[in-house]
Amino acid sequence: MNTSSAKLLFPALFIVAFLTTIVSVESADYMKRFRFYLHDDFRVENATVWPVAHSDLTNVLPSQFGLTLVTDTPITATADKDSEYFGQMQGLVQYSDKKKSVITVCVNAVFSGGKYNGSSLSLVGKNALGDETREMSVVAGTGAFRFARGYIISRTISLSEDQNHAVYEYDATLLLPLYPAKDN
Repeated sequence: MNTSSAKLLFPALFIVAFLTTIVSVESADYMKRFRFYLHDDFRVENATVWPVAHSDLTNVLPSQFGLTLVTDTPITATADKDSEYFGQMQGLVQYSDKKKSVITVCVNAVFSGGKYNGSSLSLVGKNALGDETREMSVVAGTGAFRFARGYIISRTISLSEDQNHAVYEYDATLLLPLYPAKDN
């Protein structure tokens, strides 16, 4: 290698190393895990989930295929409905499998209490109600969860005999930016 090539190579390597460091620092993430509980109630006087649409097959198939619901369900710190209130799970749920009770969710966990007050998580995915555990994607967030991505593992804690009240545990595992974006 001649001297002029060596003179150009050193600054180029320095710039590449510097830019790699900046990209690494800016994209550094950390993992956050926490748990919360949902309290679905289908009784008319206390409903937190409401049917808004159905298909011609909804009442024919045992899977309730095509049934679409909106939800505004309380989120709490524990499985006890009287525990610390964290917010509401709000969005759409649709029975989307003709053979099994599987719902597709498009919901937001809107936190209006506790240390995540003013923050939210957006969840999308399949939730096979008959499975012991279910996994859904966390695709976005706001506030303390800005730029969040990750997953939720859900399981049913209790279901009343008449199936009008259910408690679900949600274990969230999130990747969040180490250096969150600042508001201007």
